[in-house]
Amino acid sequence: MAKKVKCSFESCKSAAQRIVGDCSFCDGHFCSAHRLLEDHKCQNLEDCKREAFEQNLSQLNKERTQAIKTI
Repeated sequence: MAKKVKCSFESCKSAAQRIVGDCSFCDGHFCSAHRLLEDHKCQNLEDCKREAFEQNLSQLNKERTQAIKTI
């Protein structure tokens, strides 16, 4: 039988959630209470925010409306 992975949050002893509890920014494994970046105080939270901002900026620039000037 597979060993249950414990939550990576310092004072938590709960079992980590499979797949949804894995943080790709700090490589931690977290329970349902600590799976969000803000909840487990992810050390790479600023990188995540910057990456999301750049993706949103790129998407908005692709969807920008161009005004057609007529004479």
